[in-house]
Amino acid sequence: MCALNGAGEIITDNNGYVDCYASAGQQKLKIQYLALCQSLPTVSNYQEQCDELFDEPVGKEAILSKGVIIDFVEGRTLSLKEGTYTHAAIRIDSLIQMKSQYLFDKPLLGGAGGVGKTCWTAATGTVGTYSDSQDYLGYNSLDQLATQCGNTANPEFTAQDFDAFSGPGGFTNNITGRSSPTGPYDMYTLETPNSLSDPTPGALNGKHLLGIQTFNEPVVISPFLQSLDFGFKLDGMFHLQANWQSNTTVGDNPNRKSGGGGSKYPEECIKDQSSGNSCFVYVIPTGFEFSVSTE
Repeated sequence: MCALNGAGEIITDNNGYVDCYASAGQQKLKIQYLALCQSLPTVSNYQEQCDELFDEPVGKEAILSKGVIIDFVEGRTLSLKEGTYTHAAIRIDSLIQMKSQYLFDKPLLGGAGGVGKTCWTAATGTVGTYSDSQDYLGYNSLDQLATQCGNTANPEFTAQDFDAFSGPGGFTNNITGRSSPTGPYDMYTLETPNSLSDPTPGALNGKHLLGIQTFNEPVVISPFLQSLDFGFKLDGMFHLQANWQSNTTVGDNPNRKSGGGGSKYPEECIKDQSSGNSCFVYVIPTGFEFSVSTE
């Protein structure tokens, strides 16, 4: 989580670098499918093996923020057979949007060109999107950073399209063994609702995100059930980074090199350690975690 000073500002290092996780903000998702399962499903069979609660292929838009309740049923009757459910499946559109603002302990440079200690997600004056492949290859212009800084925040929704997941080993269509308070879960990028996407660079084609969770405590459906609630975690789900590129590569952080070995950041983010501003690089989703509870 982001460390704060006594003034409530996110603490950066001497050069304005920080890479941390926050809870403040909103996420906008298109939820396509929710289901409970009595055994572990797979990508190919979850729609047949699980008992669906919600199924809209085009997706239902939901803006998530802490404390907000969303009614997906909207008067429809749900029917689940009695029994013990050990797993859940959720599918959403691959595009996740974020909206947030933060206060830092040093002035930073935003992608739209503003400088200040208050920074936010920005579509105006920027491309409005974040791309894992762009971050890996390096940025060519300042407006490729979907951020802004200044005196008065004006946060806007910016987007990340998960056509694949990226990591130190390159691109992949699955991340397994992630943990959440209600149980471990796996995530997949899908080309179609039942087929994995292509993780080959240049051929990335993910259109959906699928999460399959194993419950630490199974959900029991009985005639005495009064409510069934899905919850989405927002604590620590906003990954933000401020960073800079040195004028020389001597002693520089290897993480500031692009995948091709050159400068990772726009020239406006290049600075001497004693002058200039770090850039507010991104706010991106950590993932999507969910839980199920009953009464």
